[in-house]
Order: sequence, then structure tokens, then C-alpha cells
Amino acid sequence: MVGQLSKHFRQMTVGKDCRDILHPNQDCVSAWWTFFVEGVLGGMRHYMPAVVTPLLFRIGQWNDPEVWRNFIRQYIRCILAGLPMTGGSFVAFCLFHKLTGRRFPAAWFVLVPSLAGGLTVSYLPKHIVRAQGIGLFNMYIEFLIRRARHPLVGFLRSSRNSATVLFAILSAGIMATRQYLQLERFWFARPYPDGHCNEGHGNLPGSSHRQHVLVEVKKAVYIGLAVSLIKNFLPHVTMLLRDPVGLVKLLITRFDVGLFGFITCYKTVYEVANCWLAKRQLTPIVRSGIGGFLAGLAYCCFPNYLLFTFSMTELIELCWLAYMRFDGVSKPDFLRWFDREVPVGMLLYTASLGMLCHLRIVYPYHINRYWHKLMANGTWGRSDTLAYNYARILLDCPSQ
Repeated sequence: MVGQLSKHFRQMTVGKDCRDILHPNQDCVSAWWTFFVEGVLGGMRHYMPAVVTPLLFRIGQWNDPEVWRNFIRQYIRCILAGLPMTGGSFVAFCLFHKLTGRRFPAAWFVLVPSLAGGLTVSYLPKHIVRAQGIGLFNMYIEFLIRRARHPLVGFLRSSRNSATVLFAILSAGIMATRQYLQLERFWFARPYPDGHCNEGHGNLPGSSHRQHVLVEVKKAVYIGLAVSLIKNFLPHVTMLLRDPVGLVKLLITRFDVGLFGFITCYKTVYEVANCWLAKRQLTPIVRSGIGGFLAGLAYCCFPNYLLFTFSMTELIELCWLAYMRFDGVSKPDFLRWFDREVPVGMLLYTASLGMLCHLRIVYPYHINRYWHKLMANGTWGRSDTLAYNYARILLDCPSQ
């Protein structure tokens, strides 16, 4: 099937050039200037969530001018470093077309230009590279799950209960490993120091347990509200000036109850289980694993591909960190070199970006809507134009 599609694509693009597919009604030089402007605008929209979200969690420090200076510097750095991805990849599209003798090799149609655009990822802030690199890789895993023909994968795709139990198992592994590592990084609940329950609320009366749980649940509610509102606010931030009333209505009508329920329930169940198990003679790792499993059942509130794949990659990464930290097993020199020197996050970012951009154009029905939206935002709609013209030429439809 892939070979037939490639052959058909080569036949249909005979005599076509980059102007037909990427920038109709503009020559290359004029289009490159457009790509630059759209790349800056797209970068402003694409990187806004990545730089605004940490700022929201520092709301108590907003009176510090240095917080805002860091925010502005980081935002500008993201826009400029991301420009080769948001706009430069389209310039690479034109150049690659010219270098290949004005042909469009199907296997390299969007992949190579997108990879070229992602080579400057090293200039982005490291925490953004890691977060977005893993996010892009998770989207690629989702693509593989959607396309998989194995009966077991098909069963998990259609069975919410089975997917919930599997997510709960992954959640148990994540919380147990986090307890072992005592690592501060994002997840929906945090482990406590090993002696916390013995020295802290574990030896306190029942009323103190309830108070501790209520405080943590209140935090979860605030975070759930913030994330659910930000999810809808940032893509429509321009409405704040032209239609503030419409923005408020949109935030209310499109409020993601499922996401809010998952974040709140996960944290609540974990805290309740952790406090209850603190009175039993269980090790902190076992306690965290049991609490993580019970909390993971909250997945039924928000059965989402990205959430599921995120738990898979998070557990794999945590297990790798635990393996490298555990002194009871000797590690080969190659693994130590790999762990120390290879920038896995940057490689994931660049490779996943290229693959997903290619799949967005060639296999749009297997890619989630979130990636469609991200590409449209980051390229200021240029990716939609490319996808439309690709489909039009492939189906031999006349241009409008």
C-alpha cells in the first residue's frame, strides 16, 4: 500500500513545484519573507503555553521584576530559537525541492525539511526541550497505537476498563519509582520523604490526617481548575481584547470536566490512600505503589491517548534513572557514556518533530487533533495549506 501511494504521488507531482504545493500565488523569495513573519507569529502562539504555565505557578512572586524579566527573555529566546522550525522548515522545503531536481520523493516529502528545521532545538531552554520532546514522542506513540493491527492493541483501544487498569499499573510503577528516587519532577501527585509519615502526619490523630488531606485536595482543585481553564484560554487569548464576554462564555461551555476530574481525583485518592496506609507496617515504596495504583483508576474520568502514552514514557524514564542510580548492579561503560553524553531529549524532539510533520500531511487521519492544532498554531496555518494542496494534487482535484 505504501509503495503504491509513493508511486501514485510521484506520478501526480510530475510538473509540479513548491509553488503549487506550499505557496500558491507567490514566488519563492516573496514566500520566504512570509514564512519569516508567520514563523515569528506562530512561535509567539506556539511557545506561549510553555512559558506562561510556569509563570502561573509563581503567582506569589509577580511583584518581583526579575520574574517578569526572565519570562520575557525566555519567551523571546523560544521564538527566535524556534523560528527555524516554525518558518525555516518551509524554506528548507523549497530548497530541498530544488536540490532534488524539482522532484518530490514521497518518503522525504515533508520529513527532511522538518528535520532540518528542528536542528536548532539545542538553542531552546532545556526544560522546554524535555517537556515538548517527550510530548511529541508520545504523540508518535499514539500514531503507532492508532495504526496497530494487533488484536490486543485493538482490544485496549476499545476497552476503557482495560485501559484504566493498565494505566493504574503504570501509575503504581511511577509512584513507587518516584518514592525510591525522591525526584522532584512533574506528575499528578508527589511522594513524601521516607520518614515523613512516621515523623509527620502519620503519628498524628485522625483530625490531623483529615486536615492534611483537605489541604492537598484543595491544592489539587486549584491546579485542576487552572490547567482546565488554561487549556481553553491560551488558544483563544486574542479574544481577550476583541470579545471578552465571548471568551468567558467559551471558557465556561468548553470547560474540560474530565481533565479536572482526573487531576482532582488522582491527587485526592493518592493522599487518602497514603494517609491510611501510613498506619500499616508497609515500606514507603510499597505504600506509594498501592496509592499510585488506586489513584490511577481515576483515568476512567479522562481516558486520553496522550495521558496514557505519557505514563508509559514517564515510567520508562524513571526506571532508567533508578537503574543508573542503583549501585547493586554494575553498568557497562557504554551505558554510562550513553547516560552522560547522549542528549536524548533533543534527539526525541528533532526526530519526533520531523516524523509528526510528515505524518500530519501524509496520514492526517491517524494523527490526533491536538497535533493538527499545534502545527496550525506554530506555522500560522501554513501546515493546513500544505496538507490541503497535497491532498488536492494526490486526488487530482483542480485548484480553486
